[in-house]
Amino acid sequence: MASLTASARPTATPDSTTASTTSAAKPAPVKPFVQGTQTVAAYDYDNAIHERVQVDVPGVDGDQNGITDQITVDIVRPGEAAAAGIDVPVIIQASPYYASDPKSYFDANGTRQVFSTWLDNYFVPRGYAFAYVDMPGTFRSTGCSDVGADLEVRGTKAVIDWLNNRVPGHTPDGAVAKADWSTGKAGMIGTSWNGTIANSVASTGVKGLETIVPIAAISSWYDYTRSNGVPYYDEYMGFLHDYVSNDLSPRCVQMTGEIEQDSDTRTGSYSRWWDPRNYRLDARKVKASVFVVHGLDDENVKTRQFGEWWDELTKQGVPRKIFLHQGVHLDGFSFRDAYVDQLHPWFDYWLQGLQNDIMKAPQATIMREDGSYTTESRWPTPGAKSTKLALSKPAGGDTGGLSIAAPTSDPISFTGTDKESVDSVVLDPTTPRSDRAVFVSNDLAQPVRLSGTGKVEVRVKVNKVAAGIKARLVDYGTATRYTSVSNIANTRTCWGDGNALDTGCFADTKINTAVSNAAVVIRTLADVGHYKSLDEKVSLQSGKWYDLTFELNADDVLFAAGHRLGLVLTVEPDNPSVPFTGATITLDPAKSSLTLPLVGGTASLNSPEAPQARIAATQLAQPEPEKDPIKLMEQFVEASR
Repeated sequence: MASLTASARPTATPDSTTASTTSAAKPAPVKPFVQGTQTVAAYDYDNAIHERVQVDVPGVDGDQNGITDQITVDIVRPGEAAAAGIDVPVIIQASPYYASDPKSYFDANGTRQVFSTWLDNYFVPRGYAFAYVDMPGTFRSTGCSDVGADLEVRGTKAVIDWLNNRVPGHTPDGAVAKADWSTGKAGMIGTSWNGTIANSVASTGVKGLETIVPIAAISSWYDYTRSNGVPYYDEYMGFLHDYVSNDLSPRCVQMTGEIEQDSDTRTGSYSRWWDPRNYRLDARKVKASVFVVHGLDDENVKTRQFGEWWDELTKQGVPRKIFLHQGVHLDGFSFRDAYVDQLHPWFDYWLQGLQNDIMKAPQATIMREDGSYTTESRWPTPGAKSTKLALSKPAGGDTGGLSIAAPTSDPISFTGTDKESVDSVVLDPTTPRSDRAVFVSNDLAQPVRLSGTGKVEVRVKVNKVAAGIKARLVDYGTATRYTSVSNIANTRTCWGDGNALDTGCFADTKINTAVSNAAVVIRTLADVGHYKSLDEKVSLQSGKWYDLTFELNADDVLFAAGHRLGLVLTVEPDNPSVPFTGATITLDPAKSSLTLPLVGGTASLNSPEAPQARIAATQLAQPEPEKDPIKLMEQFVEASR
């Protein structure tokens, strides 16, 4: 896409950290902030109005202190627009993490001067207000956090209601505060938990929320903390609540234990307690447009979070766009122009009402495995068909499937330990090992693309009362693949106006690639004990066959001609709260399959015989994903900033 903002964006200069800083107020510009079908930087950030408002949450007293909860909102808006009587829309980033901001970000009166993001510097000069919202029970907002449920959602939703004069607000000294400077139109944006709250508020259907941009965001907290019945960590919901809570109320402290107990880590089962934290259930209420941004290698907020949310939004006909990159748990701004040149016209269209071509542009932007970008008219890619691949030698050799890495169709047994397996288990797939079952295709005669959500169906028996199974989908073949995005030393671009405290200048970034022999493209866990339903976990009987079906995390993968598509299954601990020694799973390949949404040369997936050539997969494309919950929480917070 051609840049819509290049003329308004300063050219990158070495260490230009003060390029847009000024110390004296300037008169209002004579040029308008709209030129043609886009907003331009017409207002001076030095003249911006900074203010703090406390918004009431009528009928809610989450901390049970007898006082209506209040949500703190920090606002920066263009002063010239206010002086001229021009109403402006609002871009909101709500977060539970602002308590960690340095004291230097606030003036002597506690009014925020620095927003620690590029968004205010870029959009305020273009005729937008920008707001930080302290979510309920965090930092300077009262009430209690409840990790994604009604208190959190209703408290944040109240800010949209205040902007539309439906609930009261007050200044820090108690005076009435009205958003009479606002058009009433609001957009929400954020990464990680900050994007999750955008999903949740949109699922209420609140009037005035015109669009959301959920980046690496959760759509179901159950699926964030568990995978098909397998909890990722012990006592994680309680940990999250304790991490963000301001602990100003005995009731909030008490809730930490209640949330952990009700989340039921010991069984990993789904219950109605999770329903308020599952925003997909209310997708029919969504009135806002949605611009999804997610990394295809995000092992923190996994890709099923956007995949299943996207599917529900599609069913409801919600106007939407998607930007998929190859990275991990990252903000879209990590990719600079490729992202901003779509976000800017998106906000202009939905919040300013400018009739640009953003809704006529391709629905999907996808970073391919080598770091290049492609576009699609819609996502998943048109033409992708559900393709069932057998895990045993197909009868007669004329049906699609994956060959077994060992020349047999008999049951296969593999054993785990009390620790989760690591990605290196996929290497050298034709070498017999006791800790895995490997299935690979023949060499692909033509490229094959996976786009969407697949599933695994297995018939298994287990020698213990509990066991988890992990499926890894692997791209076997040498290629240049994306590895990371990093800053470029000594080169910065000012993404908008700024001042001495907040320059709006950030290091430029670059995409890094490397040659590797294989890439694990999907990782998904499932608890065999939840074979009937996620609502119920059963103890397994030794020697009994169980049929387990589970969906894979969503993805978009291009398997190049000459590569092989592989499925590697391992035995995993099924629950961190109930330690046990490694189980052995016996799998019946003839009653098991892999189903993927595929387009391209699928005929080459016919595999009448086991592969003859040894695959020397000695180097993986990505390092092992982070598994420590504390480090993941730090990653969660960092991505949200």
